[in-house]
Order: sequence, then structure tokens, then C-alpha cells
Amino acid sequence: MDATTLVSPEELTQQWAELAQDEQSPDYYELTEYGELVLSPRAETPHQRICSSLVRQLSQQLGEEAVQEVAVLTTTAGIRVPDVVWMPQARWNELPRNAILQAPDLIIEVLSPGNRKPEMNHKIQGYLGSGVKEVIVIGLTGKIDYIRQDGVHPTSIFNLTLSLPSQLFS
Repeated sequence: MDATTLVSPEELTQQWAELAQDEQSPDYYELTEYGELVLSPRAETPHQRICSSLVRQLSQQLGEEAVQEVAVLTTTAGIRVPDVVWMPQARWNELPRNAILQAPDLIIEVLSPGNRKPEMNHKIQGYLGSGVKEVIVIGLTGKIDYIRQDGVHPTSIFNLTLSLPSQLFS
């Protein structure tokens, strides 16, 4: 792929579907807005535990379904796979099998030591620019940022109270 030519959402979706069908494809990947494959290492156990805890808390507090590692099509950052996604059950029910999500209500990214600030900012702006209402970023020390179109906020628009086990952070 040419790293200077944007790929249409339809082409990205087709490329994603082809990768999903290819048994030789890596397990953890994303596609940039240029159609470039971005490989991700498998999350370490503490990261997975944090995500599982967040899924439980979202489901309990919002009364709906939260899911880990679901593909999300953005308008400016390609197809990305955030750590946790939440949206009302009615929206989940409308989706065809194996659909790529578009603008879920809430996304959570749990940072890993390998994350780079410019890339994370690009993903966050891609999510928000695509209609996601809020992106929650969990930092390496457990700091929680609630980010919306108008910036960072001290609390969630969804009235969440997240509790994170301190022993899982460095």
C-alpha cells in the first residue's frame, strides 16, 4: 500500500475481511487510514486483567454490554481495535455478524509501555471524529482521562465510577 494515499472505508473494510479469512494473518493487528497493517503484540496478563475489570464495571454500571477488542472503523485513523468498547444493547442487536463497529458510544484504551503519544492521540482523535462520545484512557500508573470532543474532563459523561486495582500498575 502507498503510505501517502488514503484508502476508502469500503476498501479498508474489504482488506479487513480478507485478512480475517487468511489463516496466515497475524492475530492482533489494525489497519491505518492508508491501508497499512499495524501489528500489535498480545497484551500481557496485567493489561488483560485491567480490561476484564473494566468490561465488568461498564456492564454493571451502564446495564448494557461492553466488549474487549472489537474492530472500529474511523473516518481518519483506519480500522482500530480499542481495548474495550461499550454501546447500548439495541445497537449491538442491529449489527450483522462480524460487523466492524462505527462510532460506538464509549471506547477505553489501556496504555501499554510500547504506546507512543502521537499514535494514541491520532487514534483518539479518529474515534472522536467518527462520532464516539467519549474515549477513556487508562495510563501506565492507573491515571484515568475522560476525553470528549471538547477536551479532557475530570469525570465521565456516562456517570461512571471506575475502580482500578493498583497492584496491576507500575
